[in-house]
Amino acid sequence: WLRQRGIAIVATLLMVMLGGAWVPTFVFPDWLQTATLAMPTRWAIDGLAAMTWRGLGIEEALAPIGVMLAFSVAFGAIAVKSFDWEE
Repeated sequence: WLRQRGIAIVATLLMVMLGGAWVPTFVFPDWLQTATLAMPTRWAIDGLAAMTWRGLGIEEALAPIGVMLAFSVAFGAIAVKSFDWEE
């Protein structure tokens, strides 16, 4: 399980970095800004930033919420399909 833990830590750190929690995504090159749209953390940070330090309303967080819900459904479906139900 140590190998899986290491992979999970690296994946988490990459997602946090690419999501904009360490460095704002607007400083990334254009190609990387586009690639980060595939990260759930990017959407979480965008929604949080819109409502906190940018001072925008809940309507600005609705798109990130929708995208994160879609990620949740997709990852949940993968988990259910991957689970060994016979064990």
